[in-house]
Amino acid sequence: MSPQSLALLSVDVFVLLCSNVYYPFQLAVAMVLAGPTDMIAFTMGFFWLELHLLTFEARLATPTCQIIGLEEDRLSRPSRPIVAGRLSVAAAQKLYLVFGALSFAWSMYHNLLICSGIYMVAIYCYNEGGMSRHWFLKSFLASIGYVCYCWGTTVIFDNGNALSDISITAIVISGLLHTTTGYAQDFRDHLGDAAIGRKTLPLLLPPRLARWSLAFLMAAWTALLIRIWTPLPADSLVLILLCLTSGAKFIRDHSVEADRDSYWYYNMWLITAHLLPLFARIAA
Repeated sequence: MSPQSLALLSVDVFVLLCSNVYYPFQLAVAMVLAGPTDMIAFTMGFFWLELHLLTFEARLATPTCQIIGLEEDRLSRPSRPIVAGRLSVAAAQKLYLVFGALSFAWSMYHNLLICSGIYMVAIYCYNEGGMSRHWFLKSFLASIGYVCYCWGTTVIFDNGNALSDISITAIVISGLLHTTTGYAQDFRDHLGDAAIGRKTLPLLLPPRLARWSLAFLMAAWTALLIRIWTPLPADSLVLILLCLTSGAKFIRDHSVEADRDSYWYYNMWLITAHLLPLFARIAA
């Protein structure tokens, strides 16, 4: 490979890296579950997480995914690197092979091959398998991805130790949270979903029912999480206020811009919910 090609490949990697907004959230969750870690373990965990996130991003440009994925992104996520013209489809296909191989190699070193294997099967089903077109399978497969992110990063941060009972409980709850409330993002993406024929709850259910059901599920989860993790009153109040704010905004305003704003509050609620296991770990 020529120096010019290497330089272009480095730019492509940097573009994909900057397009990922999920890794700070996953790193924070892993630090809550694993506890204080050293710089070497943190760096190892960071790169493990990034490789898996980048594999998923690059896979969206494989031949069987690019037509559907790009059409959806043009409508719902025009800032993504391929649609915005910052990254070519051919480069993304090469990056997918590189990131996939590195992900497995990194996981082999950390005894996380099962975790990576489950993750790769899930993203294959999500993309090439076309299962993301179904509302439940879309949320379920996405939740598997989040579970794997938390699983692998937590193990590495904890220097290879097996997941504790608290960590297992928290990761299972994380999967259930994403499965049952993950369709919050589908309200802002409904134009792109409709264009590619994807069946999501906001498109299948009457608008009010879809939005009220999300608000109800968030409220139910808020009460259950407070009961399970017994956080301090102030932290419980923050979770409750974020739940009420997000739910009310989803119900009150149905515009795309408002749904983006509501989804931001939903993510703040979700992040707060994932930080609650810290109280159980401290108590233990």
